[in-house]
Amino acid sequence: MQKIWLISFLCLSIAGLIFGWVRQADAHGEQETLQLLNTVRPYMTSENQITFKYTGYYGACGGLDQKMLEVGKELSQKLGLPQTAVLRESNDHPIYTAAKEVVSGAEATLTVASPSGQAGCYTVLRLDASPQSEQSELIKWQDQADEQLKKLGIQGQWNVMVQGYAVEQASAGRMDSDALVNRMVRAFKGNIVERYEDQKTVSMSLASEEFQTSIQSGNNKVNLQIALHQESTSGLWRLTVGTPIITMEY
Repeated sequence: MQKIWLISFLCLSIAGLIFGWVRQADAHGEQETLQLLNTVRPYMTSENQITFKYTGYYGACGGLDQKMLEVGKELSQKLGLPQTAVLRESNDHPIYTAAKEVVSGAEATLTVASPSGQAGCYTVLRLDASPQSEQSELIKWQDQADEQLKKLGIQGQWNVMVQGYAVEQASAGRMDSDALVNRMVRAFKGNIVERYEDQKTVSMSLASEEFQTSIQSGNNKVNLQIALHQESTSGLWRLTVGTPIITMEY
């Protein structure tokens, strides 16, 4: 059951990425990132990982490998990343990727793909930061990247996620997952619009006026997702929070 639900949710996440986030014009991704990280801090250990993703379309690929390569090289140069000479395969499809450490302990990766039936080049700029990365430097990078992406005319949105272990289990070895998630819902001043739960997983999607970034899920507007999952091997509860949703394994 859990596997089927996760696959279904992944499909929703991919659809959200491809067809775009809904976001009001005056929202600022950097401010929302700070709010996300500062609000989650009391509930998560400091050994956490932060992921930034910006998705949008740029130029025209039209399913042509050469066009994809040309667009990838152009974006790499403008985003300060090394240019890659050849495409690589991912799930039997060619994609362009380039990566570089842009902040101490944090690697930026550019991915360019040409989805079937789409003329534009689907573009993802991702930053994966280790616990050793300075939060202020990550926010600075996001601010600079956002400015450059807007200059390039890539109309997309930020998806920011943080993942680590829940603090409460450190002393007790076990925890009330529902109680923890509900406290976090209150901390984010959110209303639960979607919920999934099984023996080892709790996931809640929230609508919150504290965040302007959102995605439409059915009839619900979702600004934030909180998920807890108990690892089978260690028994520890892993906490993941993302805006507007979580698009990574949790």
